[in-house]
Amino acid sequence: MTSVRRRALAAAALAMTAGLTLSACGTGFGAQTNKVYQPAVGANARGEVDVLNALLVANSDGSATISAGVVSNADQEQTLTSVAVTTLDDQELEVASTDKPVPLSPDVFNLIGGTSDAGRFRVVTGADAGLFVKVTFTFSDSSPVTIEAPVVTRTPEYDSIAGGDGIAADEAADQAAKAESEAAGAEAEQGPEGEAEAQ
Repeated sequence: MTSVRRRALAAAALAMTAGLTLSACGTGFGAQTNKVYQPAVGANARGEVDVLNALLVANSDGSATISAGVVSNADQEQTLTSVAVTTLDDQELEVASTDKPVPLSPDVFNLIGGTSDAGRFRVVTGADAGLFVKVTFTFSDSSPVTIEAPVVTRTPEYDSIAGGDGIAADEAADQAAKAESEAAGAEAEQGPEGEAEAQ
């Protein structure tokens, strides 16, 4: 066999070995092609209730607001009754909320974590930006959904998520709204006679 032919066979064998080695990079359970493609930052879970783009947004006071889109696939109306959060090693984190169940109509997208009174849930401390935590959503008529969600740094992208100035600012706004509502109620009770006496 000539040396030229030997070199050609060696080159072909080397190319085949390299091809097999490189193709092996794309196989196995850890291969990129076997991972779920998730274009958004948050995590998704689908089932009786879909929880979409779940994440926590870090606030300036050390708390983190839970944000997610929730869609009920049940036939009847139900509610999101509570949210619990733990670290990945199951250490429970305190969650503050408005203590109001969030109504979920069938096939309607509901934003959790917006500035409305219902649906605000915040981890008081321990959920720092860069971490992942386990969030469990509990419903009145469906099985709970537990999802691993990232904690992200607050940026202008998350301005629509409550808690930009921290829990204290949100609570102050709640108290101001409550005081205003009570004042309006007292005025309505007084009626025209009370107004006449005041004059």
